[in-house]
Amino acid sequence: MLASVLLALLLLHAAGVLSDFIASIRYPFGLEYGEGIVWQQAVLIPGPRMYGNSPDLPFIVFHYPPLYHLLVRAALSIQPSFLAAGRLVSSVSSVLVALTVTGLVLIAAERPARSITMAEWTIAIAAGLLVLCLGPVRSWGSWMRVDMAAIALGMMGLLVGAWANGRFWGTVVALLLCAASVYTKQTQLPVGVAVFLIALLRNPRGALGAGAIVGAFALAALGLLEAETGGGFLHNIVGYNINRFDLKYALWVLLSARDSVLFIALMPIAAGATLLGLLHQQEAAGEFPTIGQRLLWLRRADRATTARAMLLLNFALASLTLFTLFKSGSSSSYLLDWLCVGGVLIGVLLCDLVGAELRFSLVAALVILGVLSLPLREISDQFLPENLYRQAALVRRIAEADKPVASEDMTLLMLAGKPVIFEPAIVSELASVGRWDEGPLVNLIRTGGFAFMITKDDTPGASPHRTSAVDAAMREAYPRVERVGPLWLHLPLS
Repeated sequence: MLASVLLALLLLHAAGVLSDFIASIRYPFGLEYGEGIVWQQAVLIPGPRMYGNSPDLPFIVFHYPPLYHLLVRAALSIQPSFLAAGRLVSSVSSVLVALTVTGLVLIAAERPARSITMAEWTIAIAAGLLVLCLGPVRSWGSWMRVDMAAIALGMMGLLVGAWANGRFWGTVVALLLCAASVYTKQTQLPVGVAVFLIALLRNPRGALGAGAIVGAFALAALGLLEAETGGGFLHNIVGYNINRFDLKYALWVLLSARDSVLFIALMPIAAGATLLGLLHQQEAAGEFPTIGQRLLWLRRADRATTARAMLLLNFALASLTLFTLFKSGSSSSYLLDWLCVGGVLIGVLLCDLVGAELRFSLVAALVILGVLSLPLREISDQFLPENLYRQAALVRRIAEADKPVASEDMTLLMLAGKPVIFEPAIVSELASVGRWDEGPLVNLIRTGGFAFMITKDDTPGASPHRTSAVDAAMREAYPRVERVGPLWLHLPLS
């Protein structure tokens, strides 16, 4: 009964999420800071300026590998706008994540000599919908960002790896998907490591062979990208991704994901319960006094057991990467990998508790309470007609400018057909840590090299998008200030 109630609630919320996805694809302006620079990168990939080494202006940093940008180009056949195509890729990726979560719960819930029960099917579908409805997933699934595509490829790799259960060709496909995930976002390493290590326990020779094949493909792709960019590929995705660390960044991320806090608390509990279940299963099968013997036991275990081991290892590795929440520029996207595999573990826990009425009811009630705290829709005030009118007028103004325009909303530049000369957040970060000389940019501002500048605030001094030197130069050369909705235009005197 509770499983059916949970599924019904999640179906209602999922309808809201899908409505948000459709609305975001149709929305013609920016929804999130990074969309504009990703759009600019997608325009330049492939091409001679991708992953450039030069520190000169225009200075475009390519934060991530190129697979998402190529997927966006492929999606242009469906959505002719880069922005809509990018959001379509993210939305479809989010739905694929929900489907893979359902599949992983079903594999982990298998039992010898019996089929999956209706209750387990209900829980598996609910687990997939739960992940889809989590705040970070629905947000990043609405935006032109690389993250959900990377997560979808990794989760599909995890699903194929769990299904293959160490078999050679299945492991090859799983690792290829994991490598594709890394070539979408370079931090997506935990899932590939988990798939390979569990396959290595199940079938050492097959896993090593699969790893060699996929490793050769991955290294060949790396060599090609390095050769085509003159060494700029690694310089961009590694060298320019060194950030400062501070507690406040992690606190901000957790605050932004507060509607998922109950699930965040429940996921480690589900992981612990799954681990205890595996240990009890080993003890019931015989004595395992050493860690080595416990690991070798997995070689003889059934597919559901090895799938659970793979999930636990992925969850543990993803948990270790949570230290990146302390980086400047961190966001709720840093929780995605952890939340998605954690959602699978919640589903596994509920499947294990079917038949244990009190414990099942307690966990299901907690999940239902968490679902009730999730918003049905997240349509922003940006969708209001007056804001659409303001932004359309601002795009026309940018397009008519006789010089480049600097903007902290880079989507406006792309819509106006103006190139991004620099990305405010990354140049501020690199200048602050001494990895980029902002002198030419400051000089360009002081000499009136821009028609005008657009900022998201009018607070004097340094900000995440401006160093103190850039801010001072802007206020000197562009002293007139005009408010346009949530943005500020800084104009020259004449």
